[in-house]
Amino acid sequence: MRAAALLVLMLNLCGLAHADSLLEAARRGDEAAALAMLDAGAPAAAAAADGATALHWAAHHGNVRLATRLIRGGAPVQRANEFGVTPLLAAAAAGHASMLKLLLDAGADVESANADGQTALMLVARSSNVAAAKLLLDRGAQVDARERWRGQTALLWAAAQSQPGMVALLLERGADPDARSAINPNARQITAEPRAMYRPAGGLTPLLYAARQGCEACARHLLEAGAGIDLEDPEGTTPLLVALANLHFDLAAMLVASGASPNKWDWRGISPLYLAIDMNTLPHGGRPDRPSLDRMTGLDVAKALLAAGANPDLRLKLHPGYREVKDDRGSDRILGIGATPLLRAAKGFDLPAIELLLAHGARVDLATANGITPLMAAAGLGSRIGDTRGDYESPDVEQRSLRAVQRLLDAGADVHRKAKDGRTAAFGPATWGWPAVLALLFSRGARADVADNKGQSLLAAAKMHEATRQLITSKLGEGAPGEVAAASP
Repeated sequence: MRAAALLVLMLNLCGLAHADSLLEAARRGDEAAALAMLDAGAPAAAAAADGATALHWAAHHGNVRLATRLIRGGAPVQRANEFGVTPLLAAAAAGHASMLKLLLDAGADVESANADGQTALMLVARSSNVAAAKLLLDRGAQVDARERWRGQTALLWAAAQSQPGMVALLLERGADPDARSAINPNARQITAEPRAMYRPAGGLTPLLYAARQGCEACARHLLEAGAGIDLEDPEGTTPLLVALANLHFDLAAMLVASGASPNKWDWRGISPLYLAIDMNTLPHGGRPDRPSLDRMTGLDVAKALLAAGANPDLRLKLHPGYREVKDDRGSDRILGIGATPLLRAAKGFDLPAIELLLAHGARVDLATANGITPLMAAAGLGSRIGDTRGDYESPDVEQRSLRAVQRLLDAGADVHRKAKDGRTAAFGPATWGWPAVLALLFSRGARADVADNKGQSLLAAAKMHEATRQLITSKLGEGAPGEVAAASP
């Protein structure tokens, strides 16, 4: 009896050893070794501690011959490991169409959804493996099934991964072109840290994803299938705005040409034209920004928008949200409520954009809620070194300001206009130490004997810069506004 029991124990141990060897060989993708273990009696259904079987690994590696032997030996095709992954999901993630066919023929569920409801089709849809997707759809996969975490469909995954071939197939098979991911009902943007933290609202459509990625081919397929070109997210952000914000100017131009509204703003009041001008002089600060590789520029899109009827004077309704990186965290004190595309162009000394907007009738003195006009912005009033809209540290900053100021003055900008704090445009160059800009303003009638609402004079504002102090002092010595010869721009 004892000998028999010992023999059984030894055989069981050998079986366990063979099973471990089979699992290890399958994990390594060593098909020959795994087949040898099966020949030696290793159980095909053996599972590791995490629930993974040799069939999982065969499916992952695309080892059809090994998988066939395992299935014949009784390996369960629908067993999930502790992460909810079945062999079919493993094959889908790796994109092995022949393995998918083998498993489906063996009775695997075509959906094989994991605990989050993510199906095999969703996994395949992220890739360019159209053949695998066709197979799953032919076998009955639900084209518009949704995973439970974000409510996304296979089409949303395909668009988010810039897979135009997959997008075309899914639309052909009846996918909803306007499917929307789950909306995040975040009532507050404050964490226990505490500080403000942007939490995406969700609710993205396939076209919004395609715009974010810059996948023009994906967008064309979606529009041809009837996707809403102006269908926005919960914050009012349209595909056109998303494309512009991500520097995808070619796609933005295509959307404008396809009929996207040139005047549909988001809930902050950011219009496509404002954003095109904003992105034309790429914001800087924090980590280096990557320039757009597109053929078109923000200015090109702005031209297309104006040609399509964009209102050049649409104003921001709220302070724009800026990137949570370094200098942007403090946002911008000039570009607030009431800012126009012209004011944004002026702050960045973007002379081509200024010329374009003025040519299309932009109002030269339209001010923000704080009374800041484009002329004041071009003169540097209220700006600071850390601002990401406008480079105030470059060696030619005064000359760029000078050119912008002169163009706005030539367009009729009011040199005497005061902001809500009582400062005029002249306070800008006086504070920065830009004598050429200050001289130009004086030549157009700006007064030197002015003070802001706190009683600070123009001379006091220039206390750190001898050149502008001397200019103001000489102007005050004349006793009248008069004119001072301006440096040519």
